[in-house]
Amino acid sequence: MARPEEKAQAMLNKWVRMREENDPTSKLSRNAARREKRPFLASHCEHLADAEHFRKQIIREVADGVKKIQNAGLGEHAIRDLNDGINKLIREKWHWNRRIRELGGKDFNKEERKAMIV
Repeated sequence: MARPEEKAQAMLNKWVRMREENDPTSKLSRNAARREKRPFLASHCEHLADAEHFRKQIIREVADGVKKIQNAGLGEHAIRDLNDGINKLIREKWHWNRRIRELGGKDFNKEERKAMIV
């Protein structure tokens, strides 16, 4: 059985954690937001770190789609569906790149255009 002091400390820790999760400016609540689904509109994201996280998530999804599309055993219909999904993700990534720039981050759209030219 735990001592009363240990019980009190555990309750205090639970209360502090609950308060930090409800505070939108705390790092803990932003980490909890990252575990949530990606917002439908990039403009709904208010933190640069979250926007960069969602951008990386989209890049991973595009990479997975490219891996699947390279399977020679897929039929033409499945390849077209995968290609449509990849194109949709690329458009969505452009919106997240724009939102990151609006929040004061790097201009990924400009960097990607430079990489295509070179």
